[in-house]
Formats: sequence, C-alpha cells, structure tokens
Amino acid sequence: MESAEKKNMTLPDVLQYTNYRVFLHDYYAFKKATEPSFSLRSFAAKAGLSSHAHLKLVMDGKRNITKTTVIKIVQGLNLTDERAVYFENLVFFNQAQTDSEKSFYYANLVKATPGSRLHKLDEAQFRIFTEWYHSVIRELVELKNFNPAPEWISRHLGGTITPAQAAESLKLLTSLGLIRKTANGYRQADSLLTTDDEAKGMLVRNYHRQMLDLAKESMETVPAEKRDISAVTFAIQAKDFPVLKKHLQLMRKELLDFSSEAGTGDEVVQVNIQLFPLTRGM
Repeated sequence: MESAEKKNMTLPDVLQYTNYRVFLHDYYAFKKATEPSFSLRSFAAKAGLSSHAHLKLVMDGKRNITKTTVIKIVQGLNLTDERAVYFENLVFFNQAQTDSEKSFYYANLVKATPGSRLHKLDEAQFRIFTEWYHSVIRELVELKNFNPAPEWISRHLGGTITPAQAAESLKLLTSLGLIRKTANGYRQADSLLTTDDEAKGMLVRNYHRQMLDLAKESMETVPAEKRDISAVTFAIQAKDFPVLKKHLQLMRKELLDFSSEAGTGDEVVQVNIQLFPLTRGM
C-alpha cells in the first residue's frame, strides 16, 4: 500500500523552476519515489543518451549540456509545447556566460511562458532594470516642483527620453506599485521590487552599466561645477580588500542622509562608486 506521503507527491513542474539542474534533481527524486525501478541509467536510455554518468555530472553542476542533448532530455522528460520551450531556454539561461546572452534567454523565458515562476518578474518589472530612467522618474516625483506632464519630465531629464517614454514610465511605475497617483500628482509608494536570484545579478549589472554610461556622457554634457568625476588609485594588501568594501558600503548609507524630505527636493542625483582591482594577482 502506498504511503500517504507518496500519494501526496506531485510531478515537478518545470515552469516553477529557475534552475534546470534543480528541476532535474527534483524530477529524479519524484520518479525514484514513485517508480522504484527508475534510475539515471533508465532515464538516460529513454532520452537516448549514451552515458548516465554525464547526466549525473550535469545535475551536479559539473558539466553543461548542448543543444542536441537538451532535445534528448526534453524527450526523456516527456515535455511538450511551452514546457519544452521553457526547459530549453532555461538551460541556456543558466549556462550563459555573458549578461547579453542571459538577457536574451531571460526575455524568451518571460515572453513564452506566462505561467512560469520567472514570469512573476514580468516584462514590466524587467523594464525597470533595463531602462534607466524609471528609477530616476520614481525619485523625480518627490521633487517640490514636480509636474506630471510628460513634456515637463522629458525636459527635466535633458531630453534624454521622449514625452511618450515619460508617460509610459509613469504608467509602468504605477502598475508595479512603485508610485501612487494622488490628487496633486504622484507620490512614491513603499513597495519594493524583488527579483528571483537567478535573474537578480544580471538585471542589477545591466542597471549599473547604464548608469556608468550616463556618467561618461555627463563629462561632455554637464558643466564641471555641477558634477564630480574623480578617482584614486592606490596599493593595498589583499587581506584588506573586504574591509575596504565595508567602508564603501557604510559610505553609501551615509550618503542617503543627504536625501531630502518628500516634496522638498529640487534635483535628482546619481552617485556611482566603483571598486575593482587593476592588477590580477602577483
């Protein structure tokens, strides 16, 4: 007689996973619990793979898989339609080496599978990180002279975005609960934007790249008296690197003390801080 625990087990749904290796582990555990004769060897044979050992290395994160192998594993898993597409894109999203590759497969995952876990960070939230001006406009609404007219926003961002983009940004920020409409305009809401760990690093890096590009442009477009672009190069002992990072983290928190009260500010500024080694070990 089956135990109550076994009866309650359900086949893992790949759409609820953000790491294909974790899905394969859970799938294997489910099949092993519900079909005692199931093994990696039998699964590899069903998928038409020549080696079950390679499959084990893939599941443990010690090997990657190719397009050909993905197709075979999809067949072995009996995945069809959107789940097959999702699994394939998830494999290449997890295995991508560059953020441009990750962004490509992430967009495919979000677009093609509305029922997936990654779709919970939907295309709207994805845009918050990939289009720099949304975070700026969220701060802009707190200025004492803020005007919600898209033309005003475009003008006060130096024409770097169009009025149409400004209007769409207000709509986007409102839909995500990051700002709220008031009788006199808009106010920031307390909502926080959260991302899945698999996507978080890529999105944050994309955001920083855009802000670094804006910093470079400011050297040509912003008068020197209205900006500060400076750097310092010095030698340290490798053991002091974590301490130096901690000092910078504390400094960022101290900079927030300059934030004005809601409705009293008259400028939005960006402070970028970069710490990176110029040498690669001795």
